[in-house]
Amino acid sequence: MQPNKVTRRGFLKASAGTVGAMLLADTAAAAPAKTTPQLTGHRASQGPVQISYNYCDICPWRCGIIVKTVNGKVQKIDGNPNDPKSRGTLCARGQAGVSFLYDPDRLKQPLIRSGERGAGTLRPASWNEALDQAATQLGKIRDAYGPESVVFFGHTSGDFWFTDYFPQAFGSPNAAKPSMSLCTSPREEASLITYGRSIGNHEPVDWDQSRCIVLIGTHIGEDARNTMMQDFANARARGAKVIVVDPRYSSAAMKADHWLPIKPSTDTALLLAWMNVLVTEGLYDKAYVEKWTVGFDQLAAHVKAFTPEWAAPITDLPAEQIRESAREMGRCLPQSVIVPGRHVTWYGNDTQRMRAVYIVNALLGAVGRPGGLYFNKPPFLDEYPHPQYAVVGGAGG
Repeated sequence: MQPNKVTRRGFLKASAGTVGAMLLADTAAAAPAKTTPQLTGHRASQGPVQISYNYCDICPWRCGIIVKTVNGKVQKIDGNPNDPKSRGTLCARGQAGVSFLYDPDRLKQPLIRSGERGAGTLRPASWNEALDQAATQLGKIRDAYGPESVVFFGHTSGDFWFTDYFPQAFGSPNAAKPSMSLCTSPREEASLITYGRSIGNHEPVDWDQSRCIVLIGTHIGEDARNTMMQDFANARARGAKVIVVDPRYSSAAMKADHWLPIKPSTDTALLLAWMNVLVTEGLYDKAYVEKWTVGFDQLAAHVKAFTPEWAAPITDLPAEQIRESAREMGRCLPQSVIVPGRHVTWYGNDTQRMRAVYIVNALLGAVGRPGGLYFNKPPFLDEYPHPQYAVVGGAGG
């Protein structure tokens, strides 16, 4: 007797169906009673509420916040409605800022090891002592092995000074940001190669006018990019079509019109098949491509053989699902955009895969157009005067 053969696609369908049934059952069982809760022990009764303004530094988004303090203790943190990032709303992490502030395990001053390495014995120290010891030890390493023996890593607030100015002053060209090397460098390099400019942060998507949003290599709904989450939710609420490419039935996939549970490491094949459909069925923005791009004839010849039928066994996606999702993008152009994700360092062909993403966006006429990608330009500020850098990074972002 042959054992039952379970395919990957069948398993995903069954899992998604089970999750959906569980969610519906749980929603019905947990329906709240229609009563108005009574508030007790209101914090404002403890004393006058003082208002101050700051920004949240729990993640790199740095949303503007309003802090409410009673008797010198923070009681509530809210988004600042006048801030363009928070718009009066915070994510769960931002709302939890009060508990972080008063967590008994929070480090409040430097600690210096007082015993053998690994023993876990630490003593409190002043900032002056800690900084002096760090400077002394760094100086010893530099004197013994040279400045290039030290590597500097930075992330979020303060990383510009720590990864740009400090290494140059120290004499080391070795500085990096994990957010670039582990997430976005292929995205930025591919944009430089394809568009001549980096995408940068935050992702310049015109969410307000997009009619079709494609998520591939994103983690929307599973991290705390507050503004982007609001934009995505608003776009979906007003009827924008959503295509999600993700092996998992993610939070965003639950909201999608088209969920493509692709086989990991086969994204480039899907992108080539999308190009094939857009080109062979004439669904691309012909006037835009003619005016703003070069090499279309070579691209059309290159993708001719990469049909959805070719991509189907590679990606583990039905050919018709590949074709219909490409048509959905074509129907909505130029207000149709693949969002440049942050989870794009995956398989080793990352830069080429992101070039394919940008080429699809160009075929859709979505670059520099309403509903697509706008040209992100920070305010011009004079560079702080300093000696010439020994090394300048090229990834952008």
